[in-house]
Amino acid sequence: MNFFCMPSDFKNDTLDKYLEINNKYPNSTIIETYGQLTGGDSFSSCRALKDLPQINRSLLEGYIKHSKEKGIEFNYIINATCMEDEELTKSGYNKISEFLKMLEDIGTSWVTISMPSLMEIAKHVTPNLKIKASTVSHINSPLKAKFYEELGIKRIVLDEDIYRRFDILKSIRKVYTGDLEIIANSFCIIDCPFKIFHYNSFSHSNISKERYPYFSTRCGNSHVGAETYMKLNWVRPEDLHFYSDIGINFFKLQGRTNVHTGDPVRAVTHYIEGSYDGDLIGLLELFSDNKPLTIAGVTIDNRKLDGFFDKFANHPQSCKKVCSECGYCKSFGEASIGSSDRAMMDLMRMFGDVRLSDFPSAIEKPSL
Repeated sequence: MNFFCMPSDFKNDTLDKYLEINNKYPNSTIIETYGQLTGGDSFSSCRALKDLPQINRSLLEGYIKHSKEKGIEFNYIINATCMEDEELTKSGYNKISEFLKMLEDIGTSWVTISMPSLMEIAKHVTPNLKIKASTVSHINSPLKAKFYEELGIKRIVLDEDIYRRFDILKSIRKVYTGDLEIIANSFCIIDCPFKIFHYNSFSHSNISKERYPYFSTRCGNSHVGAETYMKLNWVRPEDLHFYSDIGINFFKLQGRTNVHTGDPVRAVTHYIEGSYDGDLIGLLELFSDNKPLTIAGVTIDNRKLDGFFDKFANHPQSCKKVCSECGYCKSFGEASIGSSDRAMMDLMRMFGDVRLSDFPSAIEKPSL
């Protein structure tokens, strides 16, 4: 049995469609949707509040009630990497405690958290709330997984950078007795040097100030290139079985900033059916009009990627991440992306530094 976790668009009719899917496919089930408040005394997560579906407490409470009626749980996201130590102060502790109790009172089943300090607070003040460790916690080894199990965490979302290291995944499965989850449509580049700092920036995005979008700009530029697209941490619908075969049965589709303009029902149906003919980028974006990953109309033929995962699953230590000596990802990038699209991205990479040269001028110079 495979279990799917979906970003919430907070629409009751979407929940109704998820119930239809659950009734249609006996070997897969959508068990939860996830999201957060965007107004009032909400707490930060690793997404900018302005880009999320705008939800207040009244709407959230009604949505959770309808969700429960459909047999689908709601998971509240509080996965900021930093709260400026507010949770370690008396006033901050009281504030987060009251907030967690409110979530419990309105029927929230799960909270996703990245900070161990916040996990311990949640365990103490709301023991009935189940805790999921976020991928932001960077759980990428058996030792880390064991730590979170001993902390009492029931499910962990694994670090995206190990999704193609099946030797590590098997080792974690061996020591962690809870549920393991991966993000199937991850946009992140393997071993991205900006990732943790980008998460920190998101965690403070609720603070109103003018700022240059350094991380989002650098992130967008670093995605350019046919080979680079192959080195994102995505998993195709056809390759989920490699994970379920080793005991990883929980699959999350990310897209809290895309879901309100996309088609999550269509996307999860392809993952449940384990097959998709079309542009992989569109699927990863949940077919959203926002198109956060699309670069000037570039498309990836998903069918041309058949067999791509075989090497990682069957020979997990074969990838040494010395790409200049390998060429495996490059060959699949060239096979699945058209020559004109590849040529266009080569030009974009060539002029990438020029395109980013506005950064210094965007920072206010100190007066002398």
